[in-house]
Amino acid sequence: MNGMTYEKIKTIILTVLVLTSIVLTGALWTYQPKYDFMENVDSDYIQNVSVSSNTQVDAGIIIRPSKILIHKDGKHYGIVQETEMNKLMKQVKKWSFDEFENISSTVSKKDFLSFLHGKGKIEIIYPDDFPIEMYHYIFKIEDEGIQGVNFDRIVIPVEKEKEGIVYFVCMKDRKIYKATVNNFSLQEIQNTYYYQAEKYPRYFVYDIDVTKSLFIPEGPITMNRLQYYTDELDPDKFKQALFSNPSFVKQDLLTNGEEYTDGSSLMKINSMHKILSYVNPAAQRTLIQGQDPFLIQKSIDFVNEHGGWTDTYHFAEWDEKKRKVVFRLVKNSYPVFNAFGMSEVVPEWGDSEIINYSRPIFRLEIADRTNVSVQLPSGREVVKQLKNMRWFEKKELVYDIVLGYELIRDSQRDKIVVLEPAWFCLYDGTWRKIVFKENEEIKRGDVIGLE
Repeated sequence: MNGMTYEKIKTIILTVLVLTSIVLTGALWTYQPKYDFMENVDSDYIQNVSVSSNTQVDAGIIIRPSKILIHKDGKHYGIVQETEMNKLMKQVKKWSFDEFENISSTVSKKDFLSFLHGKGKIEIIYPDDFPIEMYHYIFKIEDEGIQGVNFDRIVIPVEKEKEGIVYFVCMKDRKIYKATVNNFSLQEIQNTYYYQAEKYPRYFVYDIDVTKSLFIPEGPITMNRLQYYTDELDPDKFKQALFSNPSFVKQDLLTNGEEYTDGSSLMKINSMHKILSYVNPAAQRTLIQGQDPFLIQKSIDFVNEHGGWTDTYHFAEWDEKKRKVVFRLVKNSYPVFNAFGMSEVVPEWGDSEIINYSRPIFRLEIADRTNVSVQLPSGREVVKQLKNMRWFEKKELVYDIVLGYELIRDSQRDKIVVLEPAWFCLYDGTWRKIVFKENEEIKRGDVIGLE
């Protein structure tokens, strides 16, 4: 009896073991790993790598006017301080624009400047013209039919007979579009800005040609020399954000920095100038000029994806043909320039991928409170000095003249940068510093920006 029971137990155990083996073998044969899920997790991780703790920034913060002009009784007044500009722009963003109409042919070439700068006008001027499609991200544009045109300024007439009308203008192409405005209060604009224009700095007119004039501050200029301690950004976080497979990336130390490559793309860190440059030769560029009106927004999104707005950067310029967008550092409402790109974030695109990306690998962290007041030459002195600059040939190649800062590395202290007040001229597509002594001229012939 005991022998029979023992044999039965053995038989049951063997049967269970055989069945378990069959089930496990079948599971192994039919098992399929969830590779799609794993790939998605990896992709999301790469896209969400952040090089800083800064939050994402929308287009209305990045794309800002460079100045606002008030034309009153033959005199001109300018607003460049960001706090003052914000007050007006806050009102404009409440308006809605509709019924765009091209009226360019109704304004003759000789009347173009008086149309823009004549008595009773407020001009909102952007640093470069950009597509109307981008204006949709900043303002309430009700007219869905307006597309394929660029503007660099909005002109607001403040006469009562023009109430409810504004003009979108492209200076270089002499395009003028009239638009109707809803939620518009002419009296509020008049009382807050036009009737109080005298409280803002006076500007004078520097005529370039029959269709182009610049407005330059007239009175004495005093600005502070600024000094900052910098905080270097982690190159490894950029490696994680920019390469599709960061685990395959190899790092090499160079005499002047570091180099990262996965055999296809290359990222370099220049330790002298604290610049990151990323090159992706595999990206294709076949799109023709003007085919992508959302290139600026795409660039803003790209920098947002890796938390790249490590300081205050504003849209400065773009090149449709090269598919390149420049965002420039701004401090105390003034643009910051540097000959080597230490003050610019510059994405350059193929059809859908980044081809080149350059930017500072540091941020301005702590301001030194021992700022020094600097007296700059007046705007009229600057215009006179232009003719003495060795790069100046034709007045017609002058596109803008602005106050700003030159970013200079402290040669004695590695983590210190100085922002030196200066005048700058956008000449033949390149920003150049206007100097008043020969020995002040920097290397590379005063070139400060895109070449």
